[in-house]
Amino acid sequence: MTKTDTDFDVVLQELEKSEQMESLFYLVKKLPEFTAAIQSMEDKLSFVTNTLNDKHALNSLVNDAEEKVESLHLNKDHLEAMVTLIQFLPKLVPLINKLEELTLFVTNTLGDSKSVDYLIRGIDDVIPIQKGIEIMKETNNRYRENKDTGQISILRMYRLLKDPTIQKGFKYFETLLEVINKK
Repeated sequence: MTKTDTDFDVVLQELEKSEQMESLFYLVKKLPEFTAAIQSMEDKLSFVTNTLNDKHALNSLVNDAEEKVESLHLNKDHLEAMVTLIQFLPKLVPLINKLEELTLFVTNTLGDSKSVDYLIRGIDDVIPIQKGIEIMKETNNRYRENKDTGQISILRMYRLLKDPTIQKGFKYFETLLEVINKK
């Protein structure tokens, strides 16, 4: 018996084990998928090889890319900003997802007339919108009807400044300016 016959016998003994048989059966069963995957990889490798060998096409591709990048007029500040933006993406993505959900909700709500009516009634309970609209209409009508074209005197302005509504408005405006100065 030669060394080759002995090696062949060892291989046959190994193949007769149930574990080896199951593995071979699995390989034979999956062989079409493996073949398809290998062919796909060969096609892609062939494409990459041909593209790399085709210097004219490669140079053309690189030149086109360079022209497009140059037309953007990017400088160091732009690149640093892009890097910073990329670093913020993990924080921005959840916010953008929430914004998208909110946008979808608002779009759906505004598209439903019952929801809009309910929303308007709810807001009107908190902020009397209808009353404000009535006040504005009456004010506009009175202003159009009033033919007084006389000058506003200092005394008239002084009387206006004493009006409680004007006083509250000025106090609110003064508070707003204080808050703005602190921020």
